Amino acid sequence: MHGALIADEGDGLVQTDATDPSSVLVLYPDTGEGAEYGALHAVNVANLVGRHAEAALMGISEYEADDRDAHDALVVVNTAWEPELPAALIEDVVASEETTIWIEGGPDDLQSSAPVASPVANSFAQAGWLAEQVTGEDFNEVLYAGERFPRNPDSTHTMAAIEVTDPTRVDVLAEMRTSTGETRPWAIRSGALTYVAESPMAYAGTDDRYLVFTDILSRALAPQADGGHYALLRIEDIGPEADPEQLRVMAHYMEEAALPFSATVYDTYRDPQGMYNNGVGESFTLQDRPHVARALRDMVRAGGTLIMHGHTHQLDQQMNPFGPSGQDYEFFKASLDGQGKFVLDAPVEDDTLYRWRRTMNAGLEGWEAADLPRPFIFTFPHYAGSLSAYQAISEFMPVRFERVLYFGGEAEGQGDSHGIYGEQFFPYPVRDIRGDIILPETLGNFAPDGSIHGRSVDEMLATARRNLVLREAYAGFFYHWYLDTQELDQLVTGLRDMGYDFISPEGAATTVATVVPEPDSGFHRMAASYRATIASPDFWLQDRTEWIILLLIVLAHLIIFRIGPRKSGTQSTGDAQRDDD
Repeated sequence: MHGALIADEGDGLVQTDATDPSSVLVLYPDTGEGAEYGALHAVNVANLVGRHAEAALMGISEYEADDRDAHDALVVVNTAWEPELPAALIEDVVASEETTIWIEGGPDDLQSSAPVASPVANSFAQAGWLAEQVTGEDFNEVLYAGERFPRNPDSTHTMAAIEVTDPTRVDVLAEMRTSTGETRPWAIRSGALTYVAESPMAYAGTDDRYLVFTDILSRALAPQADGGHYALLRIEDIGPEADPEQLRVMAHYMEEAALPFSATVYDTYRDPQGMYNNGVGESFTLQDRPHVARALRDMVRAGGTLIMHGHTHQLDQQMNPFGPSGQDYEFFKASLDGQGKFVLDAPVEDDTLYRWRRTMNAGLEGWEAADLPRPFIFTFPHYAGSLSAYQAISEFMPVRFERVLYFGGEAEGQGDSHGIYGEQFFPYPVRDIRGDIILPETLGNFAPDGSIHGRSVDEMLATARRNLVLREAYAGFFYHWYLDTQELDQLVTGLRDMGYDFISPEGAATTVATVVPEPDSGFHRMAASYRATIASPDFWLQDRTEWIILLLIVLAHLIIFRIGPRKSGTQSTGDAQRDDD
């Protein structure tokens, strides 16, 4: 099913010798109270499946006998406890020897239906463990592979209480622990069945027990797949107002440290209310600031990959919530709460495919006018877009490097039909249910003390250190261009000391694009075009006009010196002889 990861000229990884992708059926609750949230959780699970396989979504109530047979594995997200499970589903789960992951709810149904008297290897006979319907205990962390992963106290999801009665038949994969030290199994494996006591999607944070689930899922679906620990670095929020000298400082650091990296760029700067221009609105582009565009090309020559970060990184003439580019949302309406943190409100008024296609075309025209290579990766400003914005950007860019919003109703193919949504991040590259390749951002970003929009170096490194227990973990993070490189160096050094290898975004995308191919996404074609552009003589000679003129002047002087009149410093033999005469 899977090929091997090999180095890509020192700056990335590629997957080779892959066969046809496998398929995983993901069932979601489609009846009962809170089913819409369960369906959203199933979308999150299906996205994680996209690291190793194609995911197909189906409502639990729609399941009929042998539906799982068309797939290599089954995942049941059963977060709605009340509805009765189809008998065919229980029978197929018990009888099948293929991989099943069951998340929350219904363990007693499985228990009572299992052939306890005759358990066999690789069957779903549930002998060896007992399950109660629910536990009301307050578990605040999950223990996994010697590490502690916190569980957000706001998560009110109920959890099944599991008791292992025969340790020879059951592997306890992870435990949950209360503040008083009491533990219970959180995830177990019995034969080919993996059971998880709760849905870890609710309130999933950067260090959350969600990461434990992502690793358990990955190992269950692809037990022989290669792992590793890799780092992805992104320099953030570069627009026409950026200081080109600071960009060169960044580029020089990357080049000296031999770091593959990326940089997010928006092509047009707007400050409609004149917040930074004495109350006078202003707007200019990268074409208007050629020294910034040149510094961006220097970043490419230093090993960077340019990523499109919206067109203006703000919303027209509106305060969303501030006004100027680089600070505001562009593809979603937002405001501030009482603590000064961003709050997502709703899609913009004119939220149409036509609008966002025009935005993308305008942005790409700005890149072309500034003589920048056409990008193939996109990052939404502040990681927020409407469903139509995601769809429009997917038509232009096959890869995104970010955390992503997913909407209630997507499991049923109904789009944003429930008015609910949630952000998801990934510990490894995936191809999500929309067909997009998503690169992982797992550590957040560095921010100086006192800022509420970032993390300290110590916090970021602590997350990376904890994640070392995951079979495949990416330390993806971003760092703003205007900050000093001192903290960046601490992050880079710390990650390398832990064993993380920095790779290019293209290398990371290739690992999933090969395993779960999408012929129409254009990734390989667009990435190859980008590489060809930046490797061309035209690109490398660009911005070298002064050096070329200086070289020509020097060559001209050398030529003139060699072929012009020269004064001899010695006499010829004949002249010497005549003097003797």
